[in-house]
Amino acid sequence: MPAMELIKFLQQQGLGSRKRCRQLIDDQRVEIDGEVMLDPRRAVVPAQIGQLHIDGEAHEVLPFPLYVLLHKPGDYEVSHQPSHYPSVFTLLPAAMQQAGLTAVGRLDADTTGLLLLTTDGQFVHALTSPRRHVPKRYRVTVKHAIEPEMVAKLQSGVILKDDSEPVWADEISVRDSHILALTISEGRYHQVKRMVAAAGNRVEALHREALGTLELGSLAEGKWRYLSAEERQALGF
Repeated sequence: MPAMELIKFLQQQGLGSRKRCRQLIDDQRVEIDGEVMLDPRRAVVPAQIGQLHIDGEAHEVLPFPLYVLLHKPGDYEVSHQPSHYPSVFTLLPAAMQQAGLTAVGRLDADTTGLLLLTTDGQFVHALTSPRRHVPKRYRVTVKHAIEPEMVAKLQSGVILKDDSEPVWADEISVRDSHILALTISEGRYHQVKRMVAAAGNRVEALHREALGTLELGSLAEGKWRYLSAEERQALGF
């Protein structure tokens, strides 16, 4: 990452408005690697900063651009301005909530599982572009027992309500009488729920297990972690 002005760096780190960050510097409350910062326009290289202290309290230096994997719980909205439920962004540290994170696609409030958040607009575009056909695997719990006819319909293609072109599962496997694993590579509105409805059943619970090469794994519900360099590379970043 190239150098940037100190005041912009503090803003990027979620420490407040430009005015507040300027005041922090003027009041000599900002310390980087043991040195008290005095000049708001001083050039700093974020990747070379080891320690950041405000009023003597350590603050983690966020590694921009941010690539975050979150295990979304149910009854959370993927929005900075939620309507009915808390925002998923409230599950993150305060500084990260102010860092300009964007979700890579969305999950409904009642859908759980793997959600990617990032500050990298190209990353969002690459993983959500219809031309990329990035696979997404869901664990789908349905209301009625799964019949072979339903599976066959999802494999061969169903017509969604208000759509004219058929859609189908890239992969499908039955895990038990009411649970199946379904992989799609499109991102139409409520696609999995509508596909299951078109096949004659109803989704009772939906959980995203994987996106592209990423697996949710053992990450606990409501917890998050940074993507590793290897994971980003596997996704093309």
